[in-house]
Amino acid sequence: MKKVNYLILPLLIVMLSIASCASQKKAGSTTTKTAAMMDDQRYTFVAQSVVPTEDARYNVRNLFPGGSNLYQLTSRYDLKITPDSVIAYLPFFGRSYTAPVDPTKGGIQFTSTKFNYKKTIRKGNYEIQIDLRDNNDVKSLYLTASPSGYASLRIINLNKTPIAYNGIIEDK
Repeated sequence: MKKVNYLILPLLIVMLSIASCASQKKAGSTTTKTAAMMDDQRYTFVAQSVVPTEDARYNVRNLFPGGSNLYQLTSRYDLKITPDSVIAYLPFFGRSYTAPVDPTKGGIQFTSTKFNYKKTIRKGNYEIQIDLRDNNDVKSLYLTASPSGYASLRIINLNKTPIAYNGIIEDK
């Protein structure tokens, strides 16, 4: 019986080290993929939850109550970033100080082609600041992305209360 234990222990150690190397390799590839997307300015932020800042309790609202795979079946909320445009299709929960001229244009929807894009790295996270120059409502976007692809987005709007989103970064 003791011989079996001596054989199982080294086998378990080898299996654990292989699993550890595989997970480190996967995390490393995700990190380099996220870094490449941030450098190329070609990625999409997919919102999974929203935090209205007007709400004193900061209640998080899940945008896909059926789970993270539900967004593939329904329309998803996202922010697409390329070197020449920023396209937003996001919901809004909060106070609006002006009514939209077109009632079908609710939420935060815009396409911007004139903007300043600033990327910094702080504590291993990517911090992106986008200042829009051709939009009368949205002033600034602040995106913080971890190397693993999780991100948060804050939007400063001139006619609405600020709002924040949590989600993931995807390849364009």
